[in-house]
Amino acid sequence: MDGKYLRYEDFGAVGDGVTDDLPAIVACHEEANRTGTPVKATDGARYYISNKKMTAYIKTDVDFGSAEFIIDDRDLEDIHFDVFVVDSDYEGFRPDIKELSAGQKKLGLSHEGNLYVRVFNENHKIFIREGLNMNAGTPVTDCFILDTEGNISPSVDWDYPVITDAYARRIDDKPITISGGIFTSIANIQESFYNYHWHGICIRRANVTLSGLRHYVTGEGEHGAPYRSFIYMKETANVTVKDCLLTPHLIYYTESKVPGKPVAMGSYDINSHASVNVSFINVRQSIDMNDVRYWGIFTSNFSKNLYLEGCELSRVDAHQGVTNITVKNCVFGHEGLLLIGCGEAYIENTEVRACTFFHLRPDYGAVWNGNVTVKNCYWNFREQAYHTPSSKNRTAFVWGNNGTHNFGYICRAPKTINIDGLRINDTSFGETPVRLMAEYQRTDDVERNFKYLPPEKVVIKNITTDSGRPYELYEREELYADTEFIKE
Repeated sequence: MDGKYLRYEDFGAVGDGVTDDLPAIVACHEEANRTGTPVKATDGARYYISNKKMTAYIKTDVDFGSAEFIIDDRDLEDIHFDVFVVDSDYEGFRPDIKELSAGQKKLGLSHEGNLYVRVFNENHKIFIREGLNMNAGTPVTDCFILDTEGNISPSVDWDYPVITDAYARRIDDKPITISGGIFTSIANIQESFYNYHWHGICIRRANVTLSGLRHYVTGEGEHGAPYRSFIYMKETANVTVKDCLLTPHLIYYTESKVPGKPVAMGSYDINSHASVNVSFINVRQSIDMNDVRYWGIFTSNFSKNLYLEGCELSRVDAHQGVTNITVKNCVFGHEGLLLIGCGEAYIENTEVRACTFFHLRPDYGAVWNGNVTVKNCYWNFREQAYHTPSSKNRTAFVWGNNGTHNFGYICRAPKTINIDGLRINDTSFGETPVRLMAEYQRTDDVERNFKYLPPEKVVIKNITTDSGRPYELYEREELYADTEFIKE
């Protein structure tokens, strides 16, 4: 021990890349947490992390430095067990909240310190998925920060005439910093079906900065089970991931819920789950973002206030909803920018290399209950886009569903769209014109029981095409008869 830090070698780690150092790493962090001492890995060491069902809980600052961590995902004792969990000293509890209303910003609840809160209503299901991965939906849920004055941030998204379950945890006042580290996962070689693995870093403590980490994947073969992610934010707040290099996973296929139709399994390296105020700064990937053999790297569910700046990733996907997302100075690859949710979506100085610029997922109803702003962006059209639908009409903003499925909410395109600067690379389109807005009802031979609402207002300024040819607003004027278009 050097007094300022604890080191893994103090607890028996060898760092030769062969000896199982996981027990020593777990013991080191246990002592660090007990004494409040930071942990520092030895530069140049190669720590082997075996398949044992063991987790190192982090509650103090950690400097992984230039040490390597070889994480063996083959034949895990438990596929749902993280190597590291960044944890809090505060225990979670069930707050006494009876009901909430959409838009609510205050709550009278006696508590100490700021709280992370999550609520559920099991009586109403949303995100009732359609298509090859159809499901029965998930309970209505919100997450937010409740401060000591009773202010809710962000405000509540849904009405809760009854709350069937609630969870809260005090937000840690003291920040934690975790830096450095070269992590290599030896991929699982299980059969390819939905059997999600996780064996990485889970952050469930508030006020955490994770920086300078590199994660690689090796050993992927003909088949494998998918991954939830390597970095996973779980029911937390105020987390920043910056200056990290991550790796997407190969795409594997399995049988879908429609007999005879295989489906590609989503596999991720970053995942924000029911978290508030999560930022990704200068996060990049180790494999070409246009390589369609690899699944998109970023996903989120039920999160609020996501912020991305300076990121270069094959995809950013708000899978089961995001409330408020800001994207600045980013580049997205073949799977592009896929959103579902509500609030404000702000996209600035960003390049999208996919077959759409902005895509609302049809399997969740293609809903964005809010506004979208696009400023000084570039749609660098790529035909080879994998996950986003091919667009024969070469459409920049794609949304819509066929109106035959109940997703658990009213489906709509963004209420207002404000475009101030959009350059479109249409040089490969031939005589096919660029279209701005999707033909959101693609077939007329079905009985529609559920409406899809088009935008209320679209403001357009400074849209240019590389070919110099004019763009078209839409193909079918009747679909946008009630939309106000303003060209400045």
